[in-house]
Amino acid sequence: MPVLSVDDADLYYETAGDGPPLLLIAGLASDHASWGPVTPFLAKAFTTIIPDNRAAGQTKTRGPVSIETMARDYVALLDHLQIERAHVLGHSMGGVIALALADMAPDRIGKLVFAASCARRPARAISVVDTILALREAGVSDELWLRSFFHWLFRPALFENRNAVDASIALAIAYPHAQSVEDMRRQIDAVRSFDASALPAKIDKSMLVLAGEHDLMFTPAEVAESFKDARKAAHRTLSGAAHSLHWDQPAAFSENVISFLQAD
Repeated sequence: MPVLSVDDADLYYETAGDGPPLLLIAGLASDHASWGPVTPFLAKAFTTIIPDNRAAGQTKTRGPVSIETMARDYVALLDHLQIERAHVLGHSMGGVIALALADMAPDRIGKLVFAASCARRPARAISVVDTILALREAGVSDELWLRSFFHWLFRPALFENRNAVDASIALAIAYPHAQSVEDMRRQIDAVRSFDASALPAKIDKSMLVLAGEHDLMFTPAEVAESFKDARKAAHRTLSGAAHSLHWDQPAAFSENVISFLQAD
């Protein structure tokens, strides 16, 4: 699989589909595999470019992990792929990276889609990830911290089926490229040290801001508030979805993304 050597990192990425380029940026503790439920839909309309962020997946990270560094990685990736301009879709932390990227290299960016992402850092969300990190650093089982984290990630309907929850946790534990506790801390520190609150008002790009009806991490009201100063933002809330809205409602998620990106 392709790897691009950038400053102090070997950036792993995958591509799929055909059409205008669309860069997909994963959230905290996630990598390219997190886009699995929606890639088949998106790749019918776009050439999807799906990297692993620093400190996640198969990207080998030797240097610093920061929002700015990850944004620079994706400028380098577009250069490497000889892509002059791409649409960008970011989930959660990936949306913050997308904001930094659009601020850093506006001429390289088409439209922006933010999925369950906040330009401001709600204190409760930081408390959640700090608690999950503390559980991991205390040495609790993978099954326990994942089960705790899942309550914040997925829609309530998932928990009506205990077998589905258990199967999802088993898949996460078996994943061969799961994020280490050390790398989780590095990404959390990167989010904590970057202030994106002023960027929605600064960036002159068409934006789609997607929120999950049941998102506890970033509520629809918190998402809307953080993007209220964006000049060209459309806001939509997906019913039956929580923070991992592209997992909870992959077809509806993809339909919203595709229709927005293809509109004149």
